[in-house]
Amino acid sequence: MKQQAQRYSVKIPKHDVIDKKVYYTISICNLEGGEPKEIRKRYSELESMHQKILEWIQIFKIKIPLIHFPKKKFLFHTNQCEESIIKRSGELQQYLNEILACPELHCLGVIEEMLPKELKPDAQKKNDKPVDRRWQEIQQIKESYLAKHGDSILSLPQKKVEQQSKQQYSFKFEDHFIFDDSALYTIQATDTITNKSWKFTQRFQDLRDYHRQLKSIQLDFPLPNFPEKKLVNICDAADLRGRKSQLEDYLNRIFSYQTVVESDIMVFFIAKSQLDGNEIGCRSKGTSQTTMDVIIKQYLKNSSIKSKSQTTIEQFDDDHKQPRKITC
Repeated sequence: MKQQAQRYSVKIPKHDVIDKKVYYTISICNLEGGEPKEIRKRYSELESMHQKILEWIQIFKIKIPLIHFPKKKFLFHTNQCEESIIKRSGELQQYLNEILACPELHCLGVIEEMLPKELKPDAQKKNDKPVDRRWQEIQQIKESYLAKHGDSILSLPQKKVEQQSKQQYSFKFEDHFIFDDSALYTIQATDTITNKSWKFTQRFQDLRDYHRQLKSIQLDFPLPNFPEKKLVNICDAADLRGRKSQLEDYLNRIFSYQTVVESDIMVFFIAKSQLDGNEIGCRSKGTSQTTMDVIIKQYLKNSSIKSKSQTTIEQFDDDHKQPRKITC
């Protein structure tokens, strides 16, 4: 039987406008007592969190009531009107209360990091050992999902046998495109056990989010360092080649650790990359522009990025205007 989830209450008592950007102060209270937790978030950060929640719901078939995220204002910016900011605060407060009313979501990293510390009776504080419950419910959801679909639909991490020397997954970074001043990398993944290959796209910050989640679980070894964030010149192909090489090396090193491969975080990563990507087969040979368009459109559909220009790096190479720099 699942533990009875604690109840939380969310309030957004104030906001600050800094450099024309609105920062909402969010107070999360444990109704059983204790100090509330206060965080500051922008609308875009909460929108990104909502997208991650939808991804988990899709992958693991979580059954919860439909929760709507407050829509963007297209005719004018919310930060231009105090009345609109206050109205948006109320909408976000209602949304967060609805999210925290679903105990099935409490174990997700983006939600758990918002919650105040749990309370325990004094007698339990002395005897109880700290328990990492982050992935307990996700493990149950994953087993339910795999029972319905099995390995025939998705390539999924498998237990490593003693005689098996090579790692199950390998990754190769291929093309890159520029979307709204962010590099979008095309990655080919190969399951060396089933010989299945597929291509998908990721941003630097997408991979960094997975790295941060991996750091939150207990491992018997230090994780490889994630490449440092830096500015690169989009007109300098060498800069992006170097970044791709670093990320490719990191991803292959991470997947050389079987404990990491079998973690819920990486099971999610592998499953999602196939759902968002394009399987390589008789209908998809090489990296044709048609195939790349399909992969990129699928990425944009499943991410919180709303591209303004959808401009490729090749188009920028033909433009001799002042070079711009991007973060990747």
